[in-house]
Amino acid sequence: MRTRITAVALTTAAAMLGVLAVSAAPASASVSQGYITGSGDWRDDWGDEGPISASTRSYSNVVAMWQMILWADGYLTHSDVDCRFGPQTTAATKRWQSARGLVADGVVGARTLSRAATRLVVWEGEGWYAYDGTIDYFQLGRRTDGRWDMTLGPDRGWKLLSYTSATFDVC
Repeated sequence: MRTRITAVALTTAAAMLGVLAVSAAPASASVSQGYITGSGDWRDDWGDEGPISASTRSYSNVVAMWQMILWADGYLTHSDVDCRFGPQTTAATKRWQSARGLVADGVVGARTLSRAATRLVVWEGEGWYAYDGTIDYFQLGRRTDGRWDMTLGPDRGWKLLSYTSATFDVC
């Protein structure tokens, strides 16, 4: 009987540790969902996103979004937006990160995207946003299902911010 009670107690303890480990885990990045997504307050949607870099998810609409951020802050030209995280985007990313007190590693992960998200502003009502850069701005949206999209400019169409596809006309 004592062995059975000990076994039940150990099993219960192991199960509780498993529950605690799962509940203590940080929010998982939306990379696994394939898109930049969020729920609840839009201001914290980008805090679990990324990474993208020259060696990780280097060709996608999310890269185009990052390049638009670099453009809006004066680190790239609009013609540099090509959905490819190449040497020029890496160098611009490092300069952007360094100017904001981040580790200048050229990898756009949660910390870099969280810092960028501080420049998001509501644009003409809930659901439409803009990245308000130091030089210019561009528009983004958050769909009712939480997925973010963006446009490269007037009459350029809106595309979902996908980690797995590059569908803008410049890509």
